[in-house]
Amino acid sequence: MESAVRDIARDLILQLSDKERAVLAVLADSPDGIPVESDAIAAELCEKLPACLALCGESGRLTFRTRALRDAVGSALSGEIEGKQAQALYARGEAVAAIEMAQASGDHAQALEWFREQGNQFFMHLHGLDACQRVISNFPADMQRNNATLAVALAMHALKSGSVNRARHIVREHFGPEALDLERVVGDPDLYSRDFRMFRLVMSIYEDYAVGNTVRDHMFELLGELDLDDHLNRGGIYNTMLEVCIQRQQMDAAEEMANRARYHYHKAKVPLLAFYIELHRAVFSLNRGVLPEVEAAVEAADAALAKVTFDTPTDHRLLGLLKSVLAFEKGDAKHLVNYLNEEFDKFAYGELWPTITELALYYGSLAISGEMGVAAARSFLDKWRIQEWRSRRFNFVITIRQVDILQNHNRWQEAAELLTSVQSRIDMTWVESAEEALGLIDNTREIAIAFAWLRHLIRHAPRNAMRLRQVERFQSNPHLNDRQRSTLWLWEAYLARLQRDTTRARAQLTKVLESAARMGVLTHLIGEKEILEKLMEDRRISQFVKVAPGALEILRRLEGFHSGSGRGTVPGLTRQELRVLTLVAEGASNKFVARQLRLSEVTVKFHLGNIYRKMGCAKRSEAIAAARALNWVA
Repeated sequence: MESAVRDIARDLILQLSDKERAVLAVLADSPDGIPVESDAIAAELCEKLPACLALCGESGRLTFRTRALRDAVGSALSGEIEGKQAQALYARGEAVAAIEMAQASGDHAQALEWFREQGNQFFMHLHGLDACQRVISNFPADMQRNNATLAVALAMHALKSGSVNRARHIVREHFGPEALDLERVVGDPDLYSRDFRMFRLVMSIYEDYAVGNTVRDHMFELLGELDLDDHLNRGGIYNTMLEVCIQRQQMDAAEEMANRARYHYHKAKVPLLAFYIELHRAVFSLNRGVLPEVEAAVEAADAALAKVTFDTPTDHRLLGLLKSVLAFEKGDAKHLVNYLNEEFDKFAYGELWPTITELALYYGSLAISGEMGVAAARSFLDKWRIQEWRSRRFNFVITIRQVDILQNHNRWQEAAELLTSVQSRIDMTWVESAEEALGLIDNTREIAIAFAWLRHLIRHAPRNAMRLRQVERFQSNPHLNDRQRSTLWLWEAYLARLQRDTTRARAQLTKVLESAARMGVLTHLIGEKEILEKLMEDRRISQFVKVAPGALEILRRLEGFHSGSGRGTVPGLTRQELRVLTLVAEGASNKFVARQLRLSEVTVKFHLGNIYRKMGCAKRSEAIAAARALNWVA
């Protein structure tokens, strides 16, 4: 009731002149009223508002008929003053303060209008998560429940906070369960507003939704609904298209989408969104294997984030991951391992996109397996499975990373068993007989499976004449990324050597090393050290290859990965002894340990003898059991 009286009072005073409002303000502040005799405006007010005001015949003073009316008018006039102050704040660019002042004065309609003008669902990207949460919570509860703008903003806030399930709940509660169907939403402009359709596209990125051609066509239709100078929303659509292109490994198209999104975000003056584009550019430059481009994108991302005027720790962690990955590509594995040990929980449970998640999975598992062993890497990967937005693609990526790590550490049987558990038409039997078909696979998931099985077959049946033809056909597949293609060149060199085609082996190995030297990225070759070493053992190949531009530098960098670092120290054991013990505990043979650590088998046996003596053990199994009990190895 009080709210209704106040609203009526506000409507009433809007009908009055500024001078009449000034007199009414004095009257509202005077419990005993004001004299009318010397104030013509007061007398006019008495005639205009006979139901609200009363003139006392004895004293000649004008008063409100009830205290409730006086309080309501006083509150309304105070709100009007605050409203003017809020307008002044908004005009000066202090949007958040203006919105909060409008809310405090009860003018929620004006506050909502300004909220929409300040980015609507992108409000938090302009003003920060905390400011957005504060503003939304200041609206009345019924507005938060029933207003579509606020519902979408709350859902976006949930996404930015790392809670995809919370965002889905808000969408379901406000728009109905059918609103979770992306294709239905973007294909029905009569039922769903443009803003909501755009939000659903953004949300699909976080959901790890595999966007089909139908949805992609609707994205272009949405662009047609936007004004050419609606830079914020146009940038949002190009940003979504960028993620789709990366998902499909269409890297040239991804670069074009990134450039368009970056242009619009710069025009809209939203540095945080421009920062996200630079992150994407760094990721697909890593996929292409071009380190100078990665460095440029990281610098641009750093510069964009420096322009953000509010605190955004999640985004600084994303930048920290990118810098650690860049350091890893340059040979510093420890920087990335330390980052993941210190930041994992905050990073993994904050805002993440599939593209960034895959980056963390790939590099994190690679660095940890090299520094701390297979068990630690698998433990790291398993931590990600408990994320609340477990999607089919997400779990698949984790499994493929585990397969890769196991293969890198010569645990082929375990890798094959894990790979067999993946449900796909692409299995070992399919790959064993495939030739032409390898060049035709267009699904990134199936390419990854075929790649892993072919690697397995090359390890176990390399002299089969069909292997070389399979590698050749796979190289012709246009859907491979540059790293995969470079690995296939290396396999071709290895298989050619086995078939005594030294000329071909030299040519392909030279191509691999020259490409790595030119592009700068070489972590995809870490797992192929055994093949590289076998090729370089052949003097007819190594003497030819070493004179290629940059080849020796690449070989030195590869040798440097994980060569001098480890889990740390434990009482009594040297760092090298701990590394030997870690590999042995993972099931590695003396021969594999020697190859992995670039030692002779005699030296490995020497280290093992020292380990047994220091641990008071008589044999291998006792040492492994004791090391696990002491938590020296996982």
